[in-house]
Amino acid sequence: MCLGARLSGALEDDRAHLGAGLRLFDMQRYSEAAQEFQQALTLNPRLVEARYYLAVADFNERRFADSRQQFDKLKNSGYRKAWVTYYCGRLDLIDGNLDTAIQAFKGLSRTEPLQDELYYLGQAYLRKGEPEEAIHYLERQVEFNPRDFRAHNLLARAYQRTGKTRDAEREFRKSEELHAYYAKGQRDLSACRALLESGKAEQAWSNCSGAAQTDDIDKQVAAGMLFGEFHLYNDARELFERALELDPESPEVNYNLGYTYFQMKDYARARRYLETALRLRPDFFEALAMEGTALYMLHDNSAAKKSLERAHQLRPDNVPVSKLLGQLENSAVK
Repeated sequence: MCLGARLSGALEDDRAHLGAGLRLFDMQRYSEAAQEFQQALTLNPRLVEARYYLAVADFNERRFADSRQQFDKLKNSGYRKAWVTYYCGRLDLIDGNLDTAIQAFKGLSRTEPLQDELYYLGQAYLRKGEPEEAIHYLERQVEFNPRDFRAHNLLARAYQRTGKTRDAEREFRKSEELHAYYAKGQRDLSACRALLESGKAEQAWSNCSGAAQTDDIDKQVAAGMLFGEFHLYNDARELFERALELDPESPEVNYNLGYTYFQMKDYARARRYLETALRLRPDFFEALAMEGTALYMLHDNSAAKKSLERAHQLRPDNVPVSKLLGQLENSAVK
């Protein structure tokens, strides 16, 4: 075998391990995913995407020393710089390096938070004995995410330390209410799933469609995905459309609505929502793959090829994308 063929085979192998790891990662099977990412890196140490996801998988498995080692190697690469900073801040907080954690989280300053760094920034200041600073950031966190019961609880503790007893009691009550609300939501979804698995679709909708009447986007999306899983696409569409009214700029909700319309074979509408999802999140692999397929069904082969090529760049090992892209390339030659 010539050198070029051997190099090509190794490249395919490292990408195959990366793809397998990403699939396991999406299923939250982090320990197995980490093994795939490690194999990819053994074959290609420069594969920064595998190193990043290995670091996050190790973090989620609480292998913090291993996670730190991988993130340290990523710092000079520029790959997902903000997310590397976020996780390094989390690791500093775990290690008790409060000043370093504060510096990292403050370095993520932006109009909209990246994730929940404001909560962890408040936690760092509270642990440092600076409750007034903690209050400043925790109030911002509950402003951005009013449903974060952790932030309400921590804010209550910060208020207590500054003598704001009434404010503290208000936040403690809010935290308890939210915690109970989400616990009930999980129970409701489990009960809804049981009804769907028993073929009692009408009863499931009667019991669970109340999610559409709330202003809780997370609950609406979770219920929509559940009904979509059981091919009840009209019900799923109603839930996703309500969620989109509340947050039109959510790439995930736009994707879910586009996916639902695709399953209903309404490819033109699917395309519209998928385009919006990609405008908001250009490297959204699932949206790119679905958009490319929708465009193919609409016989817009040129646009379909463009979307699928970008999806293929992101995940070269994805078989459906590679297969459809090959069909388009073959049809263009003929």
